[in-house]
Amino acid sequence: MRVAINGMFWPQENTGSGQYTRQLWQNLFPLNQTAPPEDRVEYTLLGFEPGVPLADLPADRKQTGQVPSAVQRGGDNAIKLWWEQTGLPGLASTAHKQGRGYDVIHWPYFAASLKQPPPPAATIITIHDLIPLVLPEYAPSLPLKAYFKLVSRAARQATLILADSEHSRQDILRLLKLPEDRVETVYLGTDERYKPGLLAEDERQALLQKYGLKGAERVIFYIGGFDRRKNVPLLIEAFARALPRLKEIEQSEGDERPWTLAIAGKAHSTNSAMYPDLKAVAAKFLPAADADRIKFMGRVDEEDKLGLYRAAEMFVFPSRYEGFGLDPLDALACGIPTICSDASSLPELMGQAARLVGPYRVEEWTGAIVDLAANPAKRQELADAGPGQAARFGWQKTAERTLELYHAANCIMTQSR
Repeated sequence: MRVAINGMFWPQENTGSGQYTRQLWQNLFPLNQTAPPEDRVEYTLLGFEPGVPLADLPADRKQTGQVPSAVQRGGDNAIKLWWEQTGLPGLASTAHKQGRGYDVIHWPYFAASLKQPPPPAATIITIHDLIPLVLPEYAPSLPLKAYFKLVSRAARQATLILADSEHSRQDILRLLKLPEDRVETVYLGTDERYKPGLLAEDERQALLQKYGLKGAERVIFYIGGFDRRKNVPLLIEAFARALPRLKEIEQSEGDERPWTLAIAGKAHSTNSAMYPDLKAVAAKFLPAADADRIKFMGRVDEEDKLGLYRAAEMFVFPSRYEGFGLDPLDALACGIPTICSDASSLPELMGQAARLVGPYRVEEWTGAIVDLAANPAKRQELADAGPGQAARFGWQKTAERTLELYHAANCIMTQSR
């Protein structure tokens, strides 16, 4: 069987779709080693130049097209649309004419060509979430509405749709009006490098100082994005309300290390309607004397994330909607006590290993922060439960289930001829 995977997000390894594409690709190949020869799969990543040249892959594992000059002049949106509706289908057609046609074409994000690939090729689309269709404030502009109509129509033609969680699957069934047997839940995973461990005190101090902290703080850590659904203003308000009690805990314990909310990341846009001014929110709720109790760390290096999880006393994630939620799952895997929203897919992932709180209940967030800060035993209980819960979700499992569905989609198309 020959499988082609759309490499559109391959260069964007810090995005969710980029991480998914790379992790899936890397975990599919080892499955060939244990498969009988007749079940082994030949994988090809599809890209284009300029833009997605796939320079880090050997020639026999990639196929690339050339973006026409006229399309290049239209900018990134024009290139993306050309690739999805013309470029990738053209590569599939070329491979078919050369006698090396693909049996399955996998689109690892919510897009696909309206033009079906040469038969009997199957089309699989992974839809991570339907945020623009679920949350009113994410309602797209007229051009984006037209685009979503286009990709929704293409999705309805797909052989199979993969959803990151059962919650996302139900959204897809409801909003795209697809039959249940066409949509499968395939959970994502946490990277194997995320596991419990201790940082030496000098290492911890140096890492925190790298991102603007003093190094001795007891850190309440957040990473996961700044757009409106991420709900970071509520987190800031809840922490500000908790701060008087946190100071009392510091005094009662005789521990001079200040509880500090450390927020990692950077807004992707200056659009204040979509990306609230978090520093202004902090200034609103914190007196100037306590301004250093909230630290904005900026964008953190990918290789520092493991250390930052391990440096934290707890992780907080108040998001209102997630198709999956990699960040809190990574925190669980590291054994970090976690307070997480109980919205959308998150209870599926967190199980009983996190403190779940409603995303609109600032008082409950305040109470949960204070409760964990005041109770080392409760923190330890969550820390102990996290890795086992996270182990239920691994990229190898994602690849194994995806491979099963590649075979299933191939059978569907072969039998339908």
